Formats: sequence, C-alpha cells, structure tokens
Amino acid sequence: MKYALLLLFSFTLNAQKPEITFKRLVQKFNQVKSYDVVATIKPTIPLIRILPVKANIHFGYPNTFQVKSAGISILPKNGFSELPILFSRPNDFTPIASGTENNLEIITLLPNQNDSNIILAKIWVDAGELLVMKSQITSRSNGTITCEFDYNQEKTWGLPSHMKFVMDVNKFKIPKGLATDINRTNRPLETEGKSKKGSIDVYFNKYNVN
Repeated sequence: MKYALLLLFSFTLNAQKPEITFKRLVQKFNQVKSYDVVATIKPTIPLIRILPVKANIHFGYPNTFQVKSAGISILPKNGFSELPILFSRPNDFTPIASGTENNLEIITLLPNQNDSNIILAKIWVDAGELLVMKSQITSRSNGTITCEFDYNQEKTWGLPSHMKFVMDVNKFKIPKGLATDINRTNRPLETEGKSKKGSIDVYFNKYNVN
C-alpha cells in the first residue's frame, strides 16, 4: 500500500513539473516590461543574396515589437514574437512534459482554443537557469519555425545574445521585393536539389532593459 502511494505521489509530481517550469518562465518573462536593443540580422535564404542589416528593436510588454532598419530586413515577425505570446498568455496553453534532451526539459504547449494562430509549440528549457534554449513553433501563418538561443550578459532577464531561426522558405513570408526570386518556376536547373530551408541569425548588442 505504501509503495502504491509512493508511486502515485511521484507520478503527481512529474505531472505537475511542466506546469511549474512554465509558470516560473512566465514569472521571469514578466520582469521585463520593455527593452531596446541593437540587432544585426544575417539571413541565409536559398537563391537570394542579402547583406547583413542592422536594426533597432523595441519590445513593450507583453508582446509588442517594433523593428526599424535602414535596409530591407528579413525577420520572422511571427516567429520572433510568438514566444513572448506564449508567456504573456499562459492560460491559453496547456504544458505537457515531453521528455529531456541534452539535460534540457522539453515542454509541449497545446493551445486551449481551436482558432489559435499557434497550432503547436515545443520549448527546450534549462530548468536550472530558467532559459529557453530552443523553440519549435508551428503557426497557421508561418508554418514551423525552429529557433535556437544563446545567452550572455542579459541571461538574468532571459534575453538572448543570439537567435538562429530555421524555417521552410515556401511557407515563410518574404518581403515583397524579394518574393519573386523565390517563387519563380522557370528555373528548374537552379532550384533542383536546393534546400528549401532558410535561416536567419540575429545578434543582439547594447540592451537597455526597463
């Protein structure tokens, strides 16, 4: 009987663990009311040459982003803001434990509403530091976007020093001035064998928080 109770107690703790971790992440996110940061955006898109662009990014709690740059900047707006949306609306999602990987806790976040733009989200969490090291978010507007995070001085705020986005170019919304280069169908020799995956590296410097 005692053994059965111990198993039940252990199962209950494990069932609560993703909810506790997610709640702590939300609390950490809520500490940041605003920030301004200088970003360097380096896209790698098949068949398109794009030079790195510097941009000024402003964040306002809970999920407002403003990006200003002198040139054309390709930034996954939805992928960039969807993680803050998850943290700003915790009651809209149900966290489920999905195992571990490289000592990171994997949490799947299921939307509670069928009409949510976010269909499915997974986050890889350093539970000790309370840092999201990787996210994979599938949305109706941009397909699936994977992002990896690196941290430096601002990790106490949970703010990354580098983000690497990987997305399906066919589903990703490219600025109109560049879309024609991707959507051409009369270039089979150039596109054959080419990866349809693109990536965007964003490096952050000079945070001004709160």
